[in-house]
Amino acid sequence: MDIKINEQLKKLRKEKGNTQEDLAQHLGITVQAISKWERQEGYPDITLLPAIAAFYNVTVDDLLGVGEIEKEKRLREYCERSSELARQGDNSGLLKLWTEANREFPNEPRIMSPLMYALRKDGSPEGIDKAIEYGKYILANSTDSAIRSNAIHCLCLIYSYNKEDKIEAQKYARMATTYWVTENELLPHTLEGDEAVTARQNNIWKTMDLISVNCFYMVGKGNYTPNDAIKVYEYIISLLELICPDGDFGFYHCRMRHCYLELAKNHQILGNTEKSVLCLEKSAFHAIKFDTRKSGMHTSFMINRLFDDINEFSKDYSSNECGLVLAELQSNRYADYADDARMKEILAKLEAIAIL
Repeated sequence: MDIKINEQLKKLRKEKGNTQEDLAQHLGITVQAISKWERQEGYPDITLLPAIAAFYNVTVDDLLGVGEIEKEKRLREYCERSSELARQGDNSGLLKLWTEANREFPNEPRIMSPLMYALRKDGSPEGIDKAIEYGKYILANSTDSAIRSNAIHCLCLIYSYNKEDKIEAQKYARMATTYWVTENELLPHTLEGDEAVTARQNNIWKTMDLISVNCFYMVGKGNYTPNDAIKVYEYIISLLELICPDGDFGFYHCRMRHCYLELAKNHQILGNTEKSVLCLEKSAFHAIKFDTRKSGMHTSFMINRLFDDINEFSKDYSSNECGLVLAELQSNRYADYADDARMKEILAKLEAIAIL
């Protein structure tokens, strides 16, 4: 057990607002002894621990940091369980988990942050108000840049879509940093060799994601004709294929699945049955690839230092990718394709893997 009593002494002294002299006088020892303890150049005699704890109105366990150690252990357990639920797309489970954690450790920003997202996805008016309350608490009390960024992100989304208050949403959006002043961009400047290359490849990968997400929002927010929407989705596919000429899309097989499904829909609107079915075949192919892939290194040259970990993702739906495509193919939109032999083959392949 890593006990750092020096940190606890400094923390308690600052919280109480006293000086080293005050504690020294209480214990009947020199100020130099207190100073050495705080510099971790020595430790209090075990017989002094109850008196120090009494001075700060805490337990000896708290003084030794045992409470913090147990708290960190519990938080790790919550995070591990959260990752599992996120991979399953079980938002109700996430909401229950982080609500329980918040009861156990109230006013803890590391818990409020994921709880905000779970409450937003749940969407109840009471939950949305609670998420806003937590976000504002984080911004007022936390100095952790990652937690603050998450709070800003969630508050912006809440006011954009749940509260439909664009002015408030823009206020939080303007609190966020720019693309260039981020850990992803700055940290590689401090690295050398393979570490630097891996960091830059990760940036290339993330930039591709950023571009494609912006493309999706362009179509979603704009009044795009089917022909123009097709151009956007084909652009996203070409971007992914440029970075992954080996076809090792990894996690982004789901992005390819989405693009081809949207292409199929728009070709169907235009009456291009042949192109629509071809896109459905490709959408199913990428859904199957995603749902059956294994962890491993990418092989494409521009991302060959990156590891595709099948456990590092989360979703807000319980079905798998094959289930999403299957549900779409079984909708009325494609009823006219029911007798097509290729359609039957696609359905059979998806049904073998789909989770609905």
